Amino acid sequence: MYGHDAGGTRYSPLKQINTANVSRLQRAWTYHTGEKGRSLESTPICVNDTLYFSTQNQNVVALDPVTGKEVWKFANPNPRGSESRGVAYWAGDKQTPPRILFGTGNGQLIELDAKTGMLVSSFGDKGILDLRAGIADAYPKANYAISSPPVIYRDVVIVGPSTQESGSVGPSGEPRGFDVRTGKLLWAFHTVPQPGEEGNVPSTLAVASSCVADNAVP
Repeated sequence: MYGHDAGGTRYSPLKQINTANVSRLQRAWTYHTGEKGRSLESTPICVNDTLYFSTQNQNVVALDPVTGKEVWKFANPNPRGSESRGVAYWAGDKQTPPRILFGTGNGQLIELDAKTGMLVSSFGDKGILDLRAGIADAYPKANYAISSPPVIYRDVVIVGPSTQESGSVGPSGEPRGFDVRTGKLLWAFHTVPQPGEEGNVPSTLAVASSCVADNAVP
């Protein structure tokens, strides 16, 4: 998974490449995305002999990791906003084949069939879940992006957005968990406790005043 493990430690226990042979590494192949205007910030993941990554314009590519040959490429129908830094992989189960999930710069969560790169019609609205709905409705121009890969825990896909860095009000940045098969909202965590939730303390304004009689000595 992205970052190697659920904690995102980015530590690899592999020992084939080490301090004794790293200087002898040579390029095996090069893949060109054919996209311009942005730097490639994605970290590929390799699962079951397939390399998956997102591109500058928020498309997704699957490659043969040995040859660099393209297996499939998903063309994002609405690429807007910030770059995508990678994708997440869900292994599936006996009824459901493996999936690739990734977020977009305009607040969408997209699910693809890991083998074909096709949108999964049973997820969200024909494979695309609008994360802005119900969260950013009052702030149509505010930034609400999913730049980092989602986290997969069992059958739950967890996302946390990137929100605006300026302005006093805007959409909530609360993390949410969705059913990985359907896109149904399972839970949301309010980073700022709402009324009735533990940790919510009503704001109060305390005003202190002192009165001194006209004939009092300070």
